[in-house]
Amino acid sequence: MRKVETALKLLSMTSGNGPDFAGHWKNELGSKMFLAVVGNKVSGSYTTAKSGSGKSLTGDVAGFVNGDLISFVVAWPVAAITAWVGQLTTAADGSDVLDTLWQMTQNVADAEEPDDMWASVNAGADQFVRE
Repeated sequence: MRKVETALKLLSMTSGNGPDFAGHWKNELGSKMFLAVVGNKVSGSYTTAKSGSGKSLTGDVAGFVNGDLISFVVAWPVAAITAWVGQLTTAADGSDVLDTLWQMTQNVADAEEPDDMWASVNAGADQFVRE
């Protein structure tokens, strides 16, 4: 798997002159993602450090970049989807930081929608740094 990731990163680096989102990232909760960028399209994988079940989950990443902006979505192997939007910035020490806002929606059983639909969307922020 590392060979494929290395090849995708090399391809990503030759696809444009903009900021480099490609590579391995980790957020403040310990969730990890790998991003490959070809042109303005993002693909990869995301593994949560935490989930509702207490176990980590892995999902495929699909998204877009536009300059130093990024948007990506993960469709989880459970009935939930999370979308992030963010911007690549530089920390005081010169390292890359990806500041994002996210929204996650999860399925509510049809019979429970009248009472529980309000709780089906959660929102928050994540800060990712390179691994």
